[in-house]
Amino acid sequence: MLAAAPAVAQEVTYALPRTSITVEVVTRQQSFSAGKYAAYAKDLLGLDVLQKDTVITEITTLKIRPRVEADQSRRFTLILKDNQLPAYLELTKQGLISGKEGGFNDNGGLHFDKNVGAKTEDVRLLPHSKPAAGPERKPVYEEQVVTRTDSLGNEYSEIALVEVEPVDSLRIEAEKVAGSILDLREYRYKILTGDTDANYAGEALGAAIAELSRQESELLPLFEGTVSTSTARAQFEVIPDKAGTYPAFALDPCRGPVRPTRSGGCIFDLTVEPEPVGEGQPATVFPSKKHPSQHITYRIPAICLVTLTGPDGEVLSLRLPVYQLGLEATYPVYD
Repeated sequence: MLAAAPAVAQEVTYALPRTSITVEVVTRQQSFSAGKYAAYAKDLLGLDVLQKDTVITEITTLKIRPRVEADQSRRFTLILKDNQLPAYLELTKQGLISGKEGGFNDNGGLHFDKNVGAKTEDVRLLPHSKPAAGPERKPVYEEQVVTRTDSLGNEYSEIALVEVEPVDSLRIEAEKVAGSILDLREYRYKILTGDTDANYAGEALGAAIAELSRQESELLPLFEGTVSTSTARAQFEVIPDKAGTYPAFALDPCRGPVRPTRSGGCIFDLTVEPEPVGEGQPATVFPSKKHPSQHITYRIPAICLVTLTGPDGEVLSLRLPVYQLGLEATYPVYD
């Protein structure tokens, strides 16, 4: 009885597929804070150190993932009876009609890694620097006895205001700290060479050297500055609607990877170029007594060369199927 029951028509809504391209960027950022006494490091300790606060951002990894999603601008409705959909087609979770052999991968299917380089100079990014604020110094005058010469060549003395070098309180502090560092180094050297009144041996020697090194390491950042490192991960999506170049993301020297419209930093562009295709063969028509009243519309993706370029040229290039840049065709559904 069930087999004899008439087929029930069902309304099916589906969309054509389109490809979105996700660019994942992993960056490492080094933030350098200049030491309080950086200006005196060369003179007092012979150290060449940075004099300004600096932030340097570098790309460590790039990933490109294509993802298939429903194109809501290309939706269709079919009235289908039981088992009327061709056996080799099926509806996917995205609301698309696809072939059962190929199907669609939920995570986009393809995954490409590109190590751009761990060193900043390799990608020549733009560091952001801000001058270290220093104390504003005003001229200082004091009364002094000065010797002058009159028009006849006779010398005489008088009291006058003379500009003198202002007292650099910051340098005085730096000299004290530098003196402590040099004393620690000298004492450590004497312990290692045995030139001390106390005898250090075994664990006592190691503990004494470690303590002196610890004290020095606490003072050195006042001259050398400090460095902190952080890692950031961001994703940016490009949905190409035609062949051409699209800004993918920008590398801001301070904030890292951001949307290209929100930064004046280095722009990375994504270029999508469909490969040329030859003329298709004419379709073969098989005569049939059945005439279709409906058609299934589907897309044949265009194979595109997708290239990511930065300020120094090409970074990554690969071939991807992009559905919305391909051809649309129809398949008849017979009543």
